[in-house]
Amino acid sequence: MVINRIIYSCYLLLIGLVPFLFYSKNFELFEFNKMIAVYCLTVIITASWFLKMLKAKKWIFQSSPLDLPLIIFLITQILATIFSIDQHTSIFGYYSRLNGGLLSTISYLLLYWAFISNFYGQTKQIFNLLRVGILSGVLISIWAILEHFGHSFSCQLLIGQFNDSCWVQDVQARVFASLGQPNWLAAYLEMLLFIAIYFSLVTKNKTLQALYLGSCILIYLAFTFTYSRGAMLGLLVGLGMFGLLGFFYKSMTKDQISRTKLFGTWSLIIGTFLIINLLFASALTNFKLIHQDAPPPRPGIVSQTSGSQLESGGTESGQIRLIVWKGAWQIFLHYPILGSGVETFAYSYYNYRPVEHNLVSEWDFLYNKAHNEFLNYLATTGVLGFGSYMLLILTFIAWSIRSMYNQVDQSKKLFTGAILGAYLSYLIQNIFQFSVVIIAVFFFIFPAVVFSLTDLKKTDFWPFKKVALPKWLDRSLNKIAITLISKNSLTYNIIIGIVIIISGFLMITIHNMWVADTHYALGKQYLQNDNAGQAYNELVEAVDLNPYEPLYLSDLGLAAANAALALQSEDATLSGQIKDRSVGATLEALNTSPRNVSLWRTAYRSFFVLSALDPKYQEQTLNAVDTVTLLAPTDPETYINKALILNSFGKTDLAVDAAKQAITLKPDYRDAKLTLADLYIKLGQKDQAKEVLNEVLKQIPNDPDALSKLKSIDNSK
Repeated sequence: MVINRIIYSCYLLLIGLVPFLFYSKNFELFEFNKMIAVYCLTVIITASWFLKMLKAKKWIFQSSPLDLPLIIFLITQILATIFSIDQHTSIFGYYSRLNGGLLSTISYLLLYWAFISNFYGQTKQIFNLLRVGILSGVLISIWAILEHFGHSFSCQLLIGQFNDSCWVQDVQARVFASLGQPNWLAAYLEMLLFIAIYFSLVTKNKTLQALYLGSCILIYLAFTFTYSRGAMLGLLVGLGMFGLLGFFYKSMTKDQISRTKLFGTWSLIIGTFLIINLLFASALTNFKLIHQDAPPPRPGIVSQTSGSQLESGGTESGQIRLIVWKGAWQIFLHYPILGSGVETFAYSYYNYRPVEHNLVSEWDFLYNKAHNEFLNYLATTGVLGFGSYMLLILTFIAWSIRSMYNQVDQSKKLFTGAILGAYLSYLIQNIFQFSVVIIAVFFFIFPAVVFSLTDLKKTDFWPFKKVALPKWLDRSLNKIAITLISKNSLTYNIIIGIVIIISGFLMITIHNMWVADTHYALGKQYLQNDNAGQAYNELVEAVDLNPYEPLYLSDLGLAAANAALALQSEDATLSGQIKDRSVGATLEALNTSPRNVSLWRTAYRSFFVLSALDPKYQEQTLNAVDTVTLLAPTDPETYINKALILNSFGKTDLAVDAAKQAITLKPDYRDAKLTLADLYIKLGQKDQAKEVLNEVLKQIPNDPDALSKLKSIDNSK
């Protein structure tokens, strides 16, 4: 059946291709492209599934033990979105990763239910899908291993050189291959590792077993080169559980592998892993690492954490996490029921950001996640969202344990144990990290795989007794289907047409989102290079394709302001029109996301530029700055920007107060002290300026800027 082949092929692409996807022309190279691909595949799979039901004239839906927890989870996500401080972000996800927003959650749930409904009992197809997943993991592992030794396929694709020169980050220290960040690669590999171990344990064919063992070695070696501490802890817990299960293994039939052979293979795998760690150390013993929370890199662009934080004296990641977790807890206390809104951590954290965050090396980083998935759910979806998330997790764990206890087929018991081991490793890792696209796919698909290979009708304990649709509902749905849809009837053809039209519309919309992002990335690059005209043109294209994205509108406002200023002397009429576009785009962005600190920062930059055209925008500039100080009261950078703006508007006295506030929040803020000294000099208060500059020299002996300003003061007497 063609529809079945389409669904099967889409899941092959989902598991096998999505991990490889990245594109340098997008604003975010890795996660954005993976999420876009997931959206496309979800549309195709869901439409095909629906058409399959139409053709069969019956409701094709396989119930499972997670149906109720998933529905409860979805309801809490919808409620947290409705009452969110930023509904746009809660619906679409934080730009540009998108994963975690309501739309992505709906996609994952559709993929879960479509998988069970279309692959239930299809052991061969399911195992083939998993083998494709292992193959992809092996290829990405080879990519990562070569990266560790200075040869990256990424650079071959980006600049045509088979080395690591396209990345400023030290990818040899911590690899990330096509996943974009070492911790993300580690989470992906550790979940696949359990599947590879399972196949190596139960496969009797010696050639195939050797291939699976080789896969385990390659995956673990690449995993080691990520040096991800959270993932390593998770792997140890998962392996411990899986190994413990092996002690209860009993070969019941001749078709099953013997207990002796199983333990021999298991010992070989673990022994090889230990040898790898003896040769290359591990995340728990090797601390010559770049920072655990380094953001995803871009080719040729220096990351703020491109060097080793520990070697350069930066703050250790564990200390930073504790501060971020403290802020996350405060968010929960202020939004206890439904949180601040799905995926709004980047905005709510600014409001409750601990002052001590200003004293770490990453004080000026934007944290869009709590770096603890559980705290992230608690902060952004409250006790209801967190509770539903835990219900989902605990239900699957409880079902798996009970299933293994009752399972007679030892191979199936081992398989459930492998999936549970992968699941536990993911959960432990998420105490220190957060979910990304391919891991979120696994989080929902892995349980679907286990359920699809299990006779759910034999489930005999609460809450899993009733895993089928109620008979009255099943009869009603099928009766409706038969009544309304008879093959070749008008209703049948109309519904097919509607499905195709909706699917086509969604695919075009997703395509436009992707193309718009490429224009936005280029416009952003032009904006950073002070090419206002080109930036304006590209951002207009982005907004035309995706007019509802406030980030595009905000940056369009800034580009338009710069372009209007540049055109003032050449074409006053055109300058005025572009100025109006700047104001309109900026205000529209702020109306869409009124709690987004980044948009308000761009807004005061836009209004500041426009104030050179018309002094009336000075007030809007200061209002925007004051709004940022309200939304981010502990952020010293905002206060120093306010000081610079006030000074440029001739309000130097007020600028001094703002600079002092920045220093109060961050006593070691060198740039703020130098700015304050300049303000004192402008006011003729040279003694105060010298006092501040001497503080800088105590903090940084022989600071060239401080020495230069002191010399200038002395020469002016």
